[in-house]
Amino acid sequence: MQDGTGSSRPPSKDRPLLSRSGRSLILVTGLILTLALGAVSLLRPAFISNLDGRFFDGLILGDPQPKGYRGPVVVALDDESLARFGRWPWPRARVADLLARIAAQHPASVGIDIIFAERELPAPAGPEPDRAGGLSPGDLALTRALSTGPFVLGYEMTFAAQAGRANAGRLLHPLDLVSLARTGAADPGSGLWKASGAVASRTEFSRCVARSGFVNAAMEQDGILRRMPLLIREGDRVYPSLALAAVLRSSALSGAVLASTWYGESTLRIGERRIPLDERGRLLLRYRGWHGSAQPLSAAALLEGRVAPGTLSGRVVLVGATATGMGEAVTTPVKVSSLLSGVQVHAIAAENILRGDFARNAPWVYRLLATLLLGALATGLSAELTILSGALWAGLAGAAAWLGSCWLFQNSGLFFSPVLPLLALLVNFSLLAPIRLFYGEKKDRRQSRDLATTREFIMTSLTALTEIRDTETGAHIMRTQRYLFILCQELTHYPRYQPLLDPDTIDLLAKLAPLHDIGKVGLPDHLLHKTSSFTAAEYEEVKKHAAYGRDTILKAELRSGIRDDELLRYAKDLAYSHHERWDGSGYPEGLRGEAIPWVGRVMAIADTYDALISRRVYKEPIPHETALRIIVDGKGKLFDPDVVDAFIKVEHLWWQIACELRDADESAG
Repeated sequence: MQDGTGSSRPPSKDRPLLSRSGRSLILVTGLILTLALGAVSLLRPAFISNLDGRFFDGLILGDPQPKGYRGPVVVALDDESLARFGRWPWPRARVADLLARIAAQHPASVGIDIIFAERELPAPAGPEPDRAGGLSPGDLALTRALSTGPFVLGYEMTFAAQAGRANAGRLLHPLDLVSLARTGAADPGSGLWKASGAVASRTEFSRCVARSGFVNAAMEQDGILRRMPLLIREGDRVYPSLALAAVLRSSALSGAVLASTWYGESTLRIGERRIPLDERGRLLLRYRGWHGSAQPLSAAALLEGRVAPGTLSGRVVLVGATATGMGEAVTTPVKVSSLLSGVQVHAIAAENILRGDFARNAPWVYRLLATLLLGALATGLSAELTILSGALWAGLAGAAAWLGSCWLFQNSGLFFSPVLPLLALLVNFSLLAPIRLFYGEKKDRRQSRDLATTREFIMTSLTALTEIRDTETGAHIMRTQRYLFILCQELTHYPRYQPLLDPDTIDLLAKLAPLHDIGKVGLPDHLLHKTSSFTAAEYEEVKKHAAYGRDTILKAELRSGIRDDELLRYAKDLAYSHHERWDGSGYPEGLRGEAIPWVGRVMAIADTYDALISRRVYKEPIPHETALRIIVDGKGKLFDPDVVDAFIKVEHLWWQIACELRDADESAG
């Protein structure tokens, strides 16, 4: 007997009954989707870059600290130093004393994250400045200190067009750099950031040192510093960062070679070291838990002679501010709620270079090939296997891609984000599944089970995508599912809801509950993790998550060609209307009464109750009795009266669920 493909062998449970036209349509559609996602891998839109960044942050948190390595030392102008020696700026004589004490310990090099842009003004009753050079005694002492040690001065590049070359006359010590483009590659120097000028120390100070470097950092769109620029172009010259200049000074190296390949790798060679950079000349920092800058050395300890001789001998030293309110504080992947000062990040960059301990971006060609491969795999699975079998194999392939990316980073430092390849796998498989169903799956109980499995696979994947951004959703998801199930069962006793709630619908709504906050994927991290009240503008941005959630599901619906699907209709209503309020005071549309979709009215109480009794980054949990009173007080104002009445009858069951499924950081009570 022949099946729809023309084969003479009998069909089996593992070989689907698909017609030739059905298989051809799947293959053509899968090819188009895969090529489209391949183009996305080259364009790197912002939302993909943000998800890549979140994956990198997870890798950094699990990156072990090395043992037995003496990395760079940060000499910190910390709170203790300011308390003992007065607020900044200090007299130049004291700064000179600090530098002299550092130089006396014979470090390999000393990077100074301080800009001496102006001359010191003499105190009203102090000595007159030196008439010959116009320098105060403090400035003269500083020039002598800088001349007697391996110091590297910092400066800040400026990028505003109006800044021009205001500081072009100051000595910035450009890097002796050779750009080398291998066959088929673009000039690696052409992609470097181009500065318009610099804020630098006065020439009388910078001419006392052999090297200097810029102190600029570059946060990404989500406000997290993952990459540090090592090279910036200004005019026809290229300048090194403070970290790179300090390493060059410690190694007595002068020249460097910047090379690129056609497949997207850029490398900066200094001596025997090979430093991987991106096309902008940035180093992907391997934080490893702040090693090398976790415990800065207080400047007060040096000035008071409390540092043992030899502590800084032969080491790269970075001097800068860590005191509250001084210097630039940046958010790092190590801990989003914790900030590092700029000088500490420079120390981490220097440590990566010195140890050769790099995190390397995978070249663009790797990302493209992986996206095409998993997209093609999803297409093949959709064409050749049943939905259930294909989902299992897709899950295994996705897990292998995720774990393989983690293994590559831990063992070789290669950062290969699986986000877009996994998206290709998920999008292709989920959007091709309806085509497969239309053209050949048996319309029996087995088909229903396969479809349910696929739906759960998609919902679980979308929920996991939400959890990448919002770390408070784990137990919250399980609780709201059970709340909704119990509440809907009780609502079957109410005339307005009885026709709407059969057992299958109740089960479906409980499974859809995790998707109500999927729109949070579109919110920036500084809002998701904010520990204080939102400003009016921030609150307006937060409210957009309801529309983001509906639009995400709507786009998937349109791309898949699905029409009038009950599951997707409920999912859109849950995501979009669960913040509407009975009296019209909610958002996003300010719907009133029964104009609010009924699934949104039911979800509103479950979401509100769990938010009240749970700990959040911005609040502590409140007692169950208080939450009960708040919801009852909102009857007919914020919430549907029937839903509140049903809630009152099951609130003791909700409290039991809340106690059973507490968040990991909450105690019983």
